[in-house]
Amino acid sequence: MAETPTLGPIQLVVVGLDNDKMKGQVAQELHRATEKGDIRILDALAIQKREGGGVVSLGATDLTPDQRVVYGAILGGLLGLGATGSEEGMEVGAEMGVETFADKNFGLSGGDIQAIAQDIPPGKTVLMVLFEHRWAVPVKEAIQDAGGVMLAQGMVRPETIIALGAGLTAPAMVSSPSSEMSQSEQTH
Repeated sequence: MAETPTLGPIQLVVVGLDNDKMKGQVAQELHRATEKGDIRILDALAIQKREGGGVVSLGATDLTPDQRVVYGAILGGLLGLGATGSEEGMEVGAEMGVETFADKNFGLSGGDIQAIAQDIPPGKTVLMVLFEHRWAVPVKEAIQDAGGVMLAQGMVRPETIIALGAGLTAPAMVSSPSSEMSQSEQTH
């Protein structure tokens, strides 16, 4: 039996873009990251609404058709397990994942894409990218070899850290002058 490949962390990113500023730079950077082996695009879908209201969609992946079937089964199985908490749910999810992921970007039909496009303003593009962090696979395998287990993980944007820092320092700055005054009043 073939060994199941180790999966790196999988991330979904959804971004909004201005059509008039797009010059292929996002696609170029994604391609550069895949060429370096840092990430693997499992699924990507751009839905663009033109100024006149017309909709254009474009999908992409780094996976071969056979790999899409395998990843569809894995992702569907994980979704099924999460939804039901059972092995049976995982099996049903795997079957559904093969059917949808293998043939359609994000399992979305043309009608689904049109429905999403209704919420996109003219002149904008929504880009959805599901990618695997391939750079993390050796780290994950080393953790597993050491008997380690993932206790928590997450992505933190720099803006979130800035906001957290602002929340921490604002009360300290407000209370600092009064604290100093209290200390000086106590010494006199």
